[in-house]
Amino acid sequence: MITPLGRRRYSRTSVKWPVTVLTSQDKTEGETENVSPTGAFISCTVVPLSEGSIRLVIKVPGHQPINVAGKVVWSKVLNPNKGEPSFGVGVQFTKISENDSHFLREVILKRYGKMINRFIAKTEQPPDQEGEASP
Repeated sequence: MITPLGRRRYSRTSVKWPVTVLTSQDKTEGETENVSPTGAFISCTVVPLSEGSIRLVIKVPGHQPINVAGKVVWSKVLNPNKGEPSFGVGVQFTKISENDSHFLREVILKRYGKMINRFIAKTEQPPDQEGEASP
């Protein structure tokens, strides 16, 4: 969900998980580029219809598949000049189980926690001692 200020309500995290996109007329395979508890950015070789709802089956390694209903909110060509085109698709989830939403929030928290810890570790390192005389 986008807030009135144009900022997302939830953070997203970059993940590359296989995903099956199901529409009333078609089925295509793709890959998540990033996810949040309320949506996903997916790359695929066929653009799902932008009208009506779609179903996603997100295949998370080491976890049960995440089944969600959603709607396409935008799409674009990702590599127009490189062989077979691929498309980026923004999907807003319209129905997701509480367990799956919680799982996605946990994935995001873990990823951001690791990034924050790395940042803290870098900032807590003592400054270079170059140029100081040795005792």
